[in-house]
Amino acid sequence: MSEIGVKEGFVLESGSLTPGEMEQINRYTRREFAPEEVYTFSLVLCDNEVDRDYERFSVDALEKLQALFLGKTCILDHERKSFNQTARIYDTAVEQEPGRTTRAGEPYTRLTARAYLPRTPKNQETIELIESGILKEVSISCAVQRAVCSVCGETGCAHEKGQTYQGKLCVHILEEPTDAYECSFVAVPAQREAGVRKSFSEDWAGTLEKRLQEASRQGQGLSAYETRQLQKRLEELTRQAAFGAQYREELREKALRLGGIVQPRVPREVLKSALEGLSDEELVQLDRAYEEMAAEVLPLKPQLAPEAPRGSDTNVHAAFRI
Repeated sequence: MSEIGVKEGFVLESGSLTPGEMEQINRYTRREFAPEEVYTFSLVLCDNEVDRDYERFSVDALEKLQALFLGKTCILDHERKSFNQTARIYDTAVEQEPGRTTRAGEPYTRLTARAYLPRTPKNQETIELIESGILKEVSISCAVQRAVCSVCGETGCAHEKGQTYQGKLCVHILEEPTDAYECSFVAVPAQREAGVRKSFSEDWAGTLEKRLQEASRQGQGLSAYETRQLQKRLEELTRQAAFGAQYREELREKALRLGGIVQPRVPREVLKSALEGLSDEELVQLDRAYEEMAAEVLPLKPQLAPEAPRGSDTNVHAAFRI
């Protein structure tokens, strides 16, 4: 099962182009750009440190992400729209920091990248914001195949993240990246505790509920990104609820009509009151039963009559066709 991850990092520095970098950049351009036409900067995308959700990337996962992030776009606030594209990643590297270890006891390892954007009047403000340190925090969005328990080495086990079992902290190790989506500038502090935010692509609602429970238990608030996702989910649920209410009303009206045919002695108000107490599933079943009963009372054969032979009067049953 894939899960989508968002991991915070930060801009390291801007810098001048080194020999060979223009060749890397021009792989992604429609024409040959000169060094003075582009602005470049370095950034940390993610690392193998344990985050606030008690998850971490393995070093092997970082190495796979190194290839996956080549050519990916940099946008603002994870808003995946074409006009929101700001820069593009043209080089990536996996680096170890000598003498530093993670909470898991591994050598600290991070995935870094180099990105470019053209020097245009429109982009000048973005360049100034990067240079001044205003646009500094970034996060990446990617997908991984497995989250392995650090206690038992299994997936989907009963061990709970953040709990200690016989002196060993339970952490989910993110393995086997399958895709990298984008890198975003975000208004999030550039610190390890900002952490990874993930959601199961097949079941975003369930993961969001779990994330809300974790945030409440730890006394934390949701990030701006998670808040937007929650708002989108609420809007989706509101639309679905409105559609469901409309569908139920149509079923109820249909049952009232058919009930009047198959049970003519039952007063309409009595039937209407009885229908109000039915669940959606019961209402659907009653509708089907009423349809079968109504078919016996009022045969619908003219509606289902086969097409007339050629040369015959094709309008005989015209009034009954569906």
